[in-house]
Amino acid sequence: MKYRIFTYYGDALPIAQKLQQEGCEVVVGMVHDKAAIHSAREGELRLENTEAKRRRLALFDGLIEKRPANLLIDEMRGYQNPEEYFVFFDRNHLFQFSDQIADMPFHGNFPTEADYLFERERDDAKQLVREHYPRLHVPDVKPFDDVEEALHFLNSTEQLWVLKGQDDSVKTFVPDVDDPKLAATQIIEILKENKAAYDDSGFILEELINPAIEITPEKIYYDGVPLAVVLEFENKPFGSGNISIQTGCSQNLLFPIGMSDKINAIAFPPIVDEMAKQHKGLFYWDASLLIDKRTGKIYFGEFCSNRPGYNSLFTELAQCPSVNDYFSSVARKESPFKLGTVATSVLLLSPATDEETGRTAEGLRIDYKAEIEKNLWLWDVRRERNRLVTVGDDWNLGVITGAGDSIDQAVNSMYKSVDGFSFAGAYYRPKSDFLSLDYPTSILNRVNYGLEKKLYQLPFNVRVADIKK
Repeated sequence: MKYRIFTYYGDALPIAQKLQQEGCEVVVGMVHDKAAIHSAREGELRLENTEAKRRRLALFDGLIEKRPANLLIDEMRGYQNPEEYFVFFDRNHLFQFSDQIADMPFHGNFPTEADYLFERERDDAKQLVREHYPRLHVPDVKPFDDVEEALHFLNSTEQLWVLKGQDDSVKTFVPDVDDPKLAATQIIEILKENKAAYDDSGFILEELINPAIEITPEKIYYDGVPLAVVLEFENKPFGSGNISIQTGCSQNLLFPIGMSDKINAIAFPPIVDEMAKQHKGLFYWDASLLIDKRTGKIYFGEFCSNRPGYNSLFTELAQCPSVNDYFSSVARKESPFKLGTVATSVLLLSPATDEETGRTAEGLRIDYKAEIEKNLWLWDVRRERNRLVTVGDDWNLGVITGAGDSIDQAVNSMYKSVDGFSFAGAYYRPKSDFLSLDYPTSILNRVNYGLEKKLYQLPFNVRVADIKK
């Protein structure tokens, strides 16, 4: 299989590099113009900073073949044998490129503008839940376009809230205290510190379910045929014990489950199968479930509408013989997984910033032992002569994965690979935290909770203390 991979932020660049290392032909289409990932229905476009664009486009320089995305699309429209290619669009905001070749017999995933807007327009997602997800409750939401208006509201609220931006560049903030007044004060400070960003993008305050047991099932289809369901347990905060700011995904655990497990009926009502049948090729659908332990109510978190999640996709791929095997399997309408496998990942971060600019440091050396290469998914990297260095596009250095037939085997394998990675000042959440049972939202406690409620069965060998089977 030959691969053409499209990206704006660079999420799929580690996948492109892995495919290249496996001997596959790979060309990456880098989106240069931010307007190409914007929908007219979103209103005014927020322009990309010049320095941010320079760094973004420098990702993986010297490591893989990259071309401007529009030129690659023009080239692909003239291919004589498109059925020999798998096309991967790493986010649903790439619909303008997907639309141009969706009528050709390429394999791949083909996100639409409707997919993108469905994820952006949170009210539409919540309406879908109200109409088609009878087991899920919808948290209260307060939308805002202006920081000053939100500050007034927060000064009078008696409820706990989560702050979520409407733009990818604005981070989610979850207060780390239980008192409504103190939590509101934390959000107020975040809004004041980042007023311009939140005013530009718009934002919401969403009811905080605290402490929530978060479990994210994902269903994978090809040409409407259901192939697999995986469960993901993700730690998002920066610090051990799930404290401090959000990183996107600091750690995760993921494994395939049976199609008949109870959680499938909750997360994938018939409407999901109907949506999948309307999409060509590879289609992803997940719904994060937030369970209130006090009441047992299951709340809707958010959808990933026809796009993979990161770092969960790396964790999925770690369970397969190769990345090429994963994509080749789904193109044949076969599950890429074997029941009984489990994989984990941990995010490597570079938290230090330049004193003058406040940006993530650029040009710092990255080293690693050759034997960990299969488990290492570098992100913020380029080649400079004979060495690897950071681009400074983001504080995400990369991800390390582990896999096996038990949780402890996957975790031990992963942290053994972490020991083979070298970067001055790197941060990652430790092995003891991954295997912790000391706080209610730990990964293993969430696995346990789902087992106790008979939401699923574990199809693999469990050798970690106190995990029930």
